[in-house]
Amino acid sequence: MDSVELQEIFSTNLKNARNRANLSQMKLAEKANLSVGYICDLESGRRWGTPETFSKLASALDISPFELLLPLSENSSEAVLELSRQRKMFAKLSDSLKKNISSAVSKAISDTLR
Repeated sequence: MDSVELQEIFSTNLKNARNRANLSQMKLAEKANLSVGYICDLESGRRWGTPETFSKLASALDISPFELLLPLSENSSEAVLELSRQRKMFAKLSDSLKKNISSAVSKAISDTLR
């Protein structure tokens, strides 16, 4: 795979992820703190993002940065969606575990101080 193919994959994945997130280019630009023109250039393949850009876009789209570079076939788009769903589920689970651990630690401290 050469850099042209990789940039095409990135451009396509960016546009698809934006559409899945139900965001206009303007909304994505706002969320990622980038210009609308830059988003348009990225999606059209006229420009190529930096690692910082990938991070901003992924955060705004609520995906992992690597998802912007995954080669997609007709059958793999479902796999990417499933990966996103699982990642979100683990993030929620992680938040829940943090709350439970914090609560247990607070209770243990309170019990110890009595």
